[in-house]
Amino acid sequence: MLDPAPELLPATAMLQPLGYVPMLSLAVFAGQYAPLCAALGVTLPTSPRRTRAAQTSYLWSGPGAWLVLPPNVATSAQIFEAAAPFAAVTQQGDGHFLVRVMGPNARAGLARLMPIDLHENAFPPDDVALTLAAHIGVKIWRESDDFVLACFRSFAGSLYHALQEAFAEFTSGA
Repeated sequence: MLDPAPELLPATAMLQPLGYVPMLSLAVFAGQYAPLCAALGVTLPTSPRRTRAAQTSYLWSGPGAWLVLPPNVATSAQIFEAAAPFAAVTQQGDGHFLVRVMGPNARAGLARLMPIDLHENAFPPDDVALTLAAHIGVKIWRESDDFVLACFRSFAGSLYHALQEAFAEFTSGA
């Protein structure tokens, strides 16, 4: 399991790199949505939303596709086994970097990098978007008052640097 150099990406009051997170991608086979949901014990979202069940997050990732964030590697293996007859399943944890953005200025800082409306009414908790942040492809979702961004691991440093720059005003006391 690779980690995107967490020692180079220190946590701040507003940014928390999440290190390795078990992650799977699912792409349902034609006509297998209902059996897949039954096998997983969850109704997978069919629009840009996040659903949670048994400490696992299921993020819509496009038509018939989801990013799954289980709480641990053992649960990841169970989900992989349950989903395999009904969907193409791929381990993704080593290939992604996740960062939590939090605090009262989270929206203001993210607005400097992202071309989407993050206002509470436009992007409520459990909403998901596939978009750009500083020209880097990201998935973003709301967890309560926090935002979580995921990008390909090779972009971790660039995304984190852009976030630090976007939030500099709020962390410098200016």
